[in-house]
Amino acid sequence: MTRRGAIIAGGASLLAGTAAAEGLNPPPGAANDAFPIFSDAEMAGRLARVREEMGRRGLEALLVYGHTGVGNSPGQVNLQYLARYAAVIETYLLVPADGALTMFLAVPYHIPNAREISSVDDIRWGDALGGAIGEIKGKGFKKVGLVGPGAVAHSGPTLFAEGRDRLAAGLEGVRLENATPWFDDLRLIKSDEELAVMRSAGALTDAAHEVVFASTRAGATSRSIRRAMDVLAAQNGATYPFGHIGAISMAVPQGFYPDFYPTDAPIAPGSVMMTELCLGHGNYWAKLWGSYFVGEPTAEYRRLFETAAKVHDDLVAGLKPGMTGREVNAFLAPIAAAGFEQPANVLVGGWSAMNHAPQMGAMTSSLSEPFTRPFVDVALQPRQTLTVQAWVSVPGQPKGLWVGSSGVITETGYESFNRYPVSKLRVVQP
Repeated sequence: MTRRGAIIAGGASLLAGTAAAEGLNPPPGAANDAFPIFSDAEMAGRLARVREEMGRRGLEALLVYGHTGVGNSPGQVNLQYLARYAAVIETYLLVPADGALTMFLAVPYHIPNAREISSVDDIRWGDALGGAIGEIKGKGFKKVGLVGPGAVAHSGPTLFAEGRDRLAAGLEGVRLENATPWFDDLRLIKSDEELAVMRSAGALTDAAHEVVFASTRAGATSRSIRRAMDVLAAQNGATYPFGHIGAISMAVPQGFYPDFYPTDAPIAPGSVMMTELCLGHGNYWAKLWGSYFVGEPTAEYRRLFETAAKVHDDLVAGLKPGMTGREVNAFLAPIAAAGFEQPANVLVGGWSAMNHAPQMGAMTSSLSEPFTRPFVDVALQPRQTLTVQAWVSVPGQPKGLWVGSSGVITETGYESFNRYPVSKLRVVQP
């Protein structure tokens, strides 16, 4: 059993070889705290792949829509992918099949900063959607693909209804089609530069969880613990969309999901702490799901933890390229054998900026089982970044916990971005 003192004393060796052990420095080229500055070659490669797919689909242009941010991090994932920038409010990027890209912002005072960061040279301000409509008409494009923000899994949205209606009215005779699903898919296979950012994000989540664990004690609050994580993020130029931290009584549990927003409720002895920490650089975030205890766990909670930890560790050891969703389902066996359930989420989920493909591994009773059906016979590919998470609960009772981390499929197996011992039973002595 690992106790609080052992974690703190062993912190340097625990995180050795990661960015955390070197001061949590951002990856090379990070010239700001909002967007990783990928190389010109990286940006050119992305644009070339997008244009190749546009050619296959006969599209003369793409209009990429960026909505508002996610938490304290930019949420305009698809726009950032090609522009290396996204405004804090609505942004539009026009991508012709040939020629220069044009980005439309609303606020003139944002232009100098945008030009300093973005890979796009032609940046304009004003009525952003109106400017995009005028440029499409002026260029005479007749078939345009629409790409949405990219932070919502599965549904492939483009614009809000009012914006879509305005496009249709302003571009009479232009064929508009949803390009979000295939654009989302182009982002799934990560480059060397992207993987370097994700590894740095993994070190950030390791260090954040160490701070959260070290800040936990009976009488503390999730609000005070969250602020300790906020300080670490600010000191290291990290962004994050959320950070769940919650205390649940093992004697009288009210559920098995931590608070999204921290509160001032004091943490009591006999609590299970559940966390979901998500930190990184810009829209490249790693994830760590932790469960630990304030005081010794009950026999039932110990068994819940041991089951979740086994499933998590089996996944980390067993995932490999070519594995299908059907094969991932086999890793659910310890949950069923222990008489537990999987309430929601999936064992293996696509991840970097937000939930995306694939979604694999769900019991038939899980709320997330419908999401896994399209991926039963889909194979994992090298360079896909993932989360692995075991969430287990007692049937018919509000008792449960989770264990999870993030990583990437390699040519031969799976590499975790995390070094933190999230699958070791940890106890804070009250």
